[in-house]
Amino acid sequence: MAYYDFDLPSIFRLFGYGAEEDLPRVSSAGLNIYETKDELVVEAPVPGVKKDEITVEVANGMLKIDAVQRETEEENKEKTTVYRAQRMSEFHYSATLPKEVEEKQARAKMEDGILKVRIPLKAGAKEKRSTVPVEGE
Repeated sequence: MAYYDFDLPSIFRLFGYGAEEDLPRVSSAGLNIYETKDELVVEAPVPGVKKDEITVEVANGMLKIDAVQRETEEENKEKTTVYRAQRMSEFHYSATLPKEVEEKQARAKMEDGILKVRIPLKAGAKEKRSTVPVEGE
């Protein structure tokens, strides 16, 4: 069996993406996912982003969060920029949910730069796991 040691950015360059900033950015890095008795909770840092700049989707066992902060034309006209370190902030998160959830009942809330998404577990997903004994050496 052949083994190829490619890093992900070099693979994307093979398909026409040039510089690293052109690469699609979707990850679950930075997400905290935990389970309570009745729900799955996902916390995503989105500092500086307003709630109307965030899109949250839950479908087919996947969670997708997109948050983009942009300066409006009106804000731009009110000031003269001397130095700008950052023009906009973008956060893109994607994660496979570890349990079956009630996707239509998901709710999200912003607090102190953290987006918290709460998704109720389906009835069967609340059952406790059973331990499987390991046989052999």
